[in-house]
Amino acid sequence: MKIAFTVLVVLAISNASMMSKYPLQYGGKRSIMNIMVEVENKIKTHSPLDSIKGILNSFKSAVAQEQSGHDDVYNGQKAECDSEIAYRRLEVEDSNGTLKIANGILKTANILLKKTQATLGETENILNTVSQHISLINDARKEDTQSYNRGAVSFNDAINAIDDSIDLANALAKGEASLVQVADMTTKLMQSAIATKMNKSFMQAIGALAQITQEEDSTGAAERLGQLLQTLRNTVEEAWALYTAENTNALGLFSQQKDLYLGSQVRLDNAKTHLSSKAENLQGTISTQTAVAQAASNKRQRNQTLWDDAADLCHSFDVEYETVTAGRRQELVLVNELERLATRRAAEQQ
Repeated sequence: MKIAFTVLVVLAISNASMMSKYPLQYGGKRSIMNIMVEVENKIKTHSPLDSIKGILNSFKSAVAQEQSGHDDVYNGQKAECDSEIAYRRLEVEDSNGTLKIANGILKTANILLKKTQATLGETENILNTVSQHISLINDARKEDTQSYNRGAVSFNDAINAIDDSIDLANALAKGEASLVQVADMTTKLMQSAIATKMNKSFMQAIGALAQITQEEDSTGAAERLGQLLQTLRNTVEEAWALYTAENTNALGLFSQQKDLYLGSQVRLDNAKTHLSSKAENLQGTISTQTAVAQAASNKRQRNQTLWDDAADLCHSFDVEYETVTAGRRQELVLVNELERLATRRAAEQQ
């Protein structure tokens, strides 16, 4: 019997050591060692078995009550742990979903921005080329207008010179013109021929004017000269009309070509504005989604840390509960063994 109590003492000491390693605030006054000493004393003094069992049952009741309280606390802790871990898991999953969407939008927006910027650059290059063409058209039209005006002056001067020559021919027919006037008029006609580039058309009239003084029948020569000059005048007028018509046609072609380029310029300007706006919007989207992604990443990291901390804490609750519960089971084992020993001792003493 002494050996049995010694074994129980060793087990009790071991259990007390385990309980002290994981202390609880339940039943701090309860001690298996004290119970063992008290039971031993009662056995020695031949106390009634019911008295010994009353002490042991009271101890069992205290252990059961303490375990029940601990169960309630543990179940509450576990519910809170499960709730916290579930919440943090949802927060992490939500952050991952947000981050995935934001990164997808960022990837698409960056691709679109590069394409938009490339298209915008090409549009600007084409627009610059079109603007240069419009400037060239304007310069060419300005030069052609100046050229036409110079030609118009030349044709007008030529008509005036021919009219003066017709008057001179009439004066020659009457014998009222001098050789100086003839020479001067010849020079003017030659200048008009060169200016209008109608040398061949002027050649016959100029030759007739130059030789009119050598004709024996000056009156007849003057009349023929007048007819030649009138014919020349008609030819020059026709050439001037053709020159004007060609200029008008060229002006129409210039205007048509310019309108085409101006239309292209308007479309390109609109495209440039649209592309610039699109690029600006994409840059705004990239800035916004970058901020969203960063916030989601921070949220995920924060909640993952809290999740890990909660898991560690809850695991410590599990370890504490299992360890202390195991200690109480061991206490009950010892108490039951004490009860068995006390019962056997009581039987031996009868």
